Amino acid sequence: MTDVNASKTATSHDIAARAGQLGIAGMIAVSIGNFLVAFDASAVNVALPTITRELHTSAGAGQWFLDGYTIPLCVFLMVSGAAGDRFGAAKVYRVALVVFTVASALCATAMSGEWLIAARVSQGVSASFALPMTLAILGKGIADPSRRARMIGAWGVVGGVGIAFSPLLSGLVTGFIGWRWMFAVNVPICLVALWMLRRFSDAPEAHQRRVNPVSQLLLCVLLTSLAAALIEGRHGTWPIGWLIAAAGITVVAAAGLLWIELVSDKPTVPQELSHNRPYLLVALAGGCYQFASYGSLLVLALYLQQKHGLDAVHTGYVLLVCCVSWCLGNVTALVITPDRRDRMIVVFAAVGAVGAIGSAGLSLGGNLVLAIAPTALIGYAAGILASSLSAAAMHLAPAPVAGTAAGLLNTSRQSGMVIAVAILGGMSFSTELLVPMLAVGAAFAGGADFHGGCGRVAR
Repeated sequence: MTDVNASKTATSHDIAARAGQLGIAGMIAVSIGNFLVAFDASAVNVALPTITRELHTSAGAGQWFLDGYTIPLCVFLMVSGAAGDRFGAAKVYRVALVVFTVASALCATAMSGEWLIAARVSQGVSASFALPMTLAILGKGIADPSRRARMIGAWGVVGGVGIAFSPLLSGLVTGFIGWRWMFAVNVPICLVALWMLRRFSDAPEAHQRRVNPVSQLLLCVLLTSLAAALIEGRHGTWPIGWLIAAAGITVVAAAGLLWIELVSDKPTVPQELSHNRPYLLVALAGGCYQFASYGSLLVLALYLQQKHGLDAVHTGYVLLVCCVSWCLGNVTALVITPDRRDRMIVVFAAVGAVGAIGSAGLSLGGNLVLAIAPTALIGYAAGILASSLSAAAMHLAPAPVAGTAAGLLNTSRQSGMVIAVAILGGMSFSTELLVPMLAVGAAFAGGADFHGGCGRVAR
């Protein structure tokens, strides 16, 4: 009997040990989640004109198809990190993938604009809980530091590929089999990811941090009211009184969020970060980067279809100039050493600005080839900045609050995406790419200035 019990105990220990180690299947499952979150954030850009036409909705409603996803993706990032600490990253990731699967099915079967917006909100919420867990699972499931670093680098490349190739994949799917399949394909892929991660589990953290629910509510109100004021004001669909109310709510929510964080005994953003000016400047640079990189893809996708009459398939082909460069930038970022990272961030933010300004100016001549050529600079810069800014921010964050620092950085970046959709998604192309691409260039330049300020503060 003793031998049997000992055997059972040994077996249970073996199972537990295997459960705490992330195998190849688990890594693929995590990469799938990272890819899908990035893909669904960008893929709708190319399909947007087709979706709005087939669902008989306005251009303003089309912008909500985008921000319906990006706002909750931004808002719940801090909450999701705390949930992962409390319940275990693998458990939260599985639940998030199940919800993402159901939401994707609802997107694929949407019969009205309101239906699609609601389904996109559900997608965004589940994506917000899935995305941080992909990185947390890699951190907990890979014990060897060098192997873990390589896998996190590959994780970053997968997310970059998800963004970079979403225009081409979205264009092909929309053009040949219909935009609904862009969401429907998520269902079997998510089920495969769930099956591949079935053997991995991790224990909840002993020291669990808390997130102020009032702060999260105010952040949600702030971003939603800001997006509403920008989107509806641009399209003139709301009375002036409603727009003033939305603007007022935005100001009140921002002031309330700041006040709560200042007076709270346990603020969502701890003092180790709120008083860390170099880190905050890098976080702001991250927001500028996301506005510029995501905004450029959105602008180009709409410009090619609305101004030049290209269909979704050919739009995807043209955007390969930017997207292939983006992937090359992702790969290049892997070999940038820490001692050169800060300098490279400033340099390539400037390169992105040059590309955007060049595209804006050359578009005025009416030659599409010349207008698109500088977007290779935008893509290459965006690919390098994606992981380089994250690495710079985490280098400046104290280890005890590293998880919160990652959540805050991603919140800033996703906020940049929300604002990009609200501002750039409604611009006209009466002056070709001049106005929207100058805005993209200004965001790249702002990112360079913020990061340069970080270096000046550190010295």
